[in-house]
Amino acid sequence: MVTRDGRRARVICTDMKSTTYPVVALIGNCSDGFEQLFTFSKNGEYAVNESSRSDLFFAPEKHEGWINIYRSEYEDYYKGKIIYSSKEDAIKRGEKTPDYITTTKIEWEE
Repeated sequence: MVTRDGRRARVICTDMKSTTYPVVALIGNCSDGFEQLFTFSKNGEYAVNESSRSDLFFAPEKHEGWINIYRSEYEDYYKGKIIYSSKEDAIKRGEKTPDYITTTKIEWEE
């Protein structure tokens, strides 16, 4: 998890005995490396019904893989649909087909 302004957050519990702020998290302080304890609403809001730089979000995970590009039967149309974990595996699979063009690295966040 991260805060709206990008600080790292570690959720300690989500069931603290509180009707308004049941989520407890440790937030990393960028300047000194230490953590501070914060409480949040069940939706991760630092201040209920108000946007704050300390609101919690799931940090996007970065992924990368390799995809083969193939010629299609249609002009100016190419296809590729399987993501491989290594360039070597992708090339090994791609080179076996006559419509193989190249292998390229892709990156995305989820």
